[in-house]
Amino acid sequence: MSLRKQILDAGRSMLLDEGFSQISMRKIAREIDVSATSIYLHFKNKDHLIHALIEEGIEALYRTIESISRSEETTPRKIERIARSYVAFGLDRPQEYEVIFLLRPDEMPRYPKEKFRKAREIFDLISGVIRQGLERGEIETDEPMITAYTFWAQLHGVVSILLNKRLDNRIPQNEFINQSLVRIVDGLCIKPQIAGMSEGAGNNH
Repeated sequence: MSLRKQILDAGRSMLLDEGFSQISMRKIAREIDVSATSIYLHFKNKDHLIHALIEEGIEALYRTIESISRSEETTPRKIERIARSYVAFGLDRPQEYEVIFLLRPDEMPRYPKEKFRKAREIFDLISGVIRQGLERGEIETDEPMITAYTFWAQLHGVVSILLNKRLDNRIPQNEFINQSLVRIVDGLCIKPQIAGMSEGAGNNH
């Protein structure tokens, strides 16, 4: 494992466990048993480190959704796969997800606007799929961007409930995920073509 990755992993864990105000480059150095000087060769300060963590997670999520958006599948199928992949990302990579979406602004440095473009591009990909569905008569909406954001908000709600351990223990997690995704996609698409929802996001959790 490269030193840069060790620094990022330690910084991510420390951020989530202790909060931004408690992070220091020296504490990270002690955690991975290197000199603070070694860390400064990769990151000029802790703001730079946090920005790198956010960018890393956003890039991984972007690549996944971009691949789906470029496929030749029907819009309902794309929407279903995006939904599954988003929930799977949140559950498989909870630390990255929390850094991107769940930390409060006062717990981290202001994320520079120019670095937020990739996150906005994720919404652009989703709204692009929705616009395509509108053209094909598979989705009905007057505001593709608002529809895309509403879609994201619903998925974020599912992931947040699970990561914050707010799911009622009487409800099986897999069933909650599958039924939530069915209803989210069904509510978005005129003619949902959802197959195999019993498989996919969450079945390995």
